[in-house]
Amino acid sequence: MRSIRFVVPALALVALAGLVPLAASAEPTVPAAGHLAFITASGALDLVAVLADGTTTDPAQIAPVTTVTAPRTVEVNDLVVSADKNWLGWQEETFKPDKTYGRVEVSERVAVRNMYSGKTITVPGAAYPLGFSGSQLIVEGARTARLVLKPTPHYVSLHEGNAYPVATYQGGVVDVDSTGSANSDVDTERLRLTTFAGKHTVLHTYVVGLDYRAVTANIDAVSPDGKHLLVERGNHQDFDGLGPSSLFDEYAMTGSHTRRQLGHYGTNKADWRLVDSTFVGKQDTPWLALHGGYIKISKGHYAVNGVVVKYAGGKWQLVQPRAIAVAGNSDGYAVIQPGKWQEVKNSPDGEFDAVPTAPAILQGPGGTHTLSKVEGSQILWVTQTDPSNPEGT
Repeated sequence: MRSIRFVVPALALVALAGLVPLAASAEPTVPAAGHLAFITASGALDLVAVLADGTTTDPAQIAPVTTVTAPRTVEVNDLVVSADKNWLGWQEETFKPDKTYGRVEVSERVAVRNMYSGKTITVPGAAYPLGFSGSQLIVEGARTARLVLKPTPHYVSLHEGNAYPVATYQGGVVDVDSTGSANSDVDTERLRLTTFAGKHTVLHTYVVGLDYRAVTANIDAVSPDGKHLLVERGNHQDFDGLGPSSLFDEYAMTGSHTRRQLGHYGTNKADWRLVDSTFVGKQDTPWLALHGGYIKISKGHYAVNGVVVKYAGGKWQLVQPRAIAVAGNSDGYAVIQPGKWQEVKNSPDGEFDAVPTAPAILQGPGGTHTLSKVEGSQILWVTQTDPSNPEGT
């Protein structure tokens, strides 16, 4: 991680000018796959344009926008994008050196970027982005709130009660309302659509018993077209987890909200947990990045498996072993990031970081290609920034 002052947004906009001519100057027989935003090994946020043959522009850094002086450093994490790909959100964490743990966090802020104008707005405070509802960023922290940008950036709390949000959609959040008893081993969890006005639509009521397959395990996902919801049923206790591998359910977001049970990947005892989910193609095929449980490699040291899988032909299929991230778009392109889960040195909580070990891989209508300039711990497809239209009009 660099500890010098980071590139200011104005310079990033100049660098992005190289993104636009790529498709125009390339051979006309090679279509554009899209644009990718990804978090680098140094904790910066880069942007590239991608053609179907794997050709990319040089990465242009667009974040962090928080400025610090050595020895303090800043890292980007919790990257989210709006359904139309026009808005990007993330968290920026500032660290200072620490004799015991190497470094400790000293501040946090949330950032949101208009991908057409390149304008980025930040709001201080401890919160992480959950996702977008339209162009509004939803954050989770001491409260779940919408980030309203005008007339000045401010948070508006949601009417969630005691429910736990797991995803966002146009007009509200997907949440889980849990009820239980201290004298019972069974909880009842209602998976709901909750509008900003506080109206609830129950999709399903889960009875959670001793197998610990709760529906509050991780952040779930709504497809960009708003038609499908993917829900993880598992229980996270960091990387160790509780119980068997996570199950996955898919719901229709409209009509009768049909539930499709997708089961789990691999063996039930493998402790596979969701890292991230995405949808590929017009049919919203689910692709997942998963990690497994601890594997002891020596005294006091452990490894964690990671894979990318997709649901096709009525079952989960392995796409890439030893992988940490995946991103899909509606044109049928998927980016898979090979990598490993690495122990964080001197971590008091036994944390692991997702670390790329090779360039990302593009799969799609143009075949399979290596993206030589893309290596990210998290990757998302985004819209193209247009430097010729700086106001985004």
